[in-house]
Amino acid sequence: MKDNILIFLLAAMGGFLFFTIHSPLPWTLGPLVITLLWKSFRKKSVHWPRSIRNTGLIFLGYAMGSPFTIQVGQQILGQLPGMLMATFATMTISLLVGWFTSRRTGVGMINGLIGSVPGGLSQMAVICEEIDGADVAVVTLMQITRVLTVVFIVPMLAIYGLSNNSTPIPLFAAGAPLNYVAFLPFAVVCVLSPQLAKLLKVPTPYLMGPTLGTISLIIGGYDAPHLPQYLTALAQIAIGIRMGADITFDGLKNWKSIVLYTFGGVLLVITMSLGVDYALTKFYSISFLTAFISTAPGGITEMGLTAMTVHADVSLVVAYQLFRLLSMLILGIPVIRWWLMRKTVRNVVETNI
Repeated sequence: MKDNILIFLLAAMGGFLFFTIHSPLPWTLGPLVITLLWKSFRKKSVHWPRSIRNTGLIFLGYAMGSPFTIQVGQQILGQLPGMLMATFATMTISLLVGWFTSRRTGVGMINGLIGSVPGGLSQMAVICEEIDGADVAVVTLMQITRVLTVVFIVPMLAIYGLSNNSTPIPLFAAGAPLNYVAFLPFAVVCVLSPQLAKLLKVPTPYLMGPTLGTISLIIGGYDAPHLPQYLTALAQIAIGIRMGADITFDGLKNWKSIVLYTFGGVLLVITMSLGVDYALTKFYSISFLTAFISTAPGGITEMGLTAMTVHADVSLVVAYQLFRLLSMLILGIPVIRWWLMRKTVRNVVETNI
């Protein structure tokens, strides 16, 4: 308990420091960096309960679902072709990057492809355990590098390159107090929905359960009260600590080359996605900023927070990110698994002949 309180205080200080220097996503990146530095200084791992991280995800899920309106829902349905195009383009470029990384680093084709897929970090780690020949440590390192690159680069470009209206979330700020009566039905749904999401095998259930549950109540006629900014900031701190605690380079001799090629590959994916973003702005009435965050190969949590910070269309960003993640898990990964298994069988047959 004492260690948890200490790391929380240090992380909050890191968040405040990043906030004062106008860093993107200060209350996530500050705690993440502080946690990494604290681990390196102590030369010991940091234990941060997953339950605390999950509580933070619940609050962020509500915050991301609360801006939804019926008009936004109609807009999303009208943009399904664009979501499909963006997902196909991102998937194709990512797999090519994974193939190149595997050839240059020697991690193997299986690890290169699975490690480069822009899906959820935890989902990719679980999936690679189910595929013969996959190395969990390599895949996790590549996925962490991808996530961290996107978390740092995309918010930086969005805030300082594409947006003139960004608002870092302070820990405490004056504003209207939370309407607890109006918030009660949302609180009940946000607490119960992660369990239902887990039963339905929805990716990132503690985030997407409250998000989808909040949207359902809004469709049902309920008004979602605004969440105090300090709760959103505290939720980010809880998530940032957990991200920093999960990062490890132990046991990987060639981790530097893996990180280098993965980093370069992610930059290439982000650069190539700019063409897709431009096409989306021409096909649909959305800003380039919203399109850029929507197609970025990051996670739903990080890109949703970025959209909130720069006042992009949060609901649309979450919709694009969720569509890509579901497409990866439902279609992309099974196809990759089938292709890898077929390639393995073919190699065994040729070897025996």
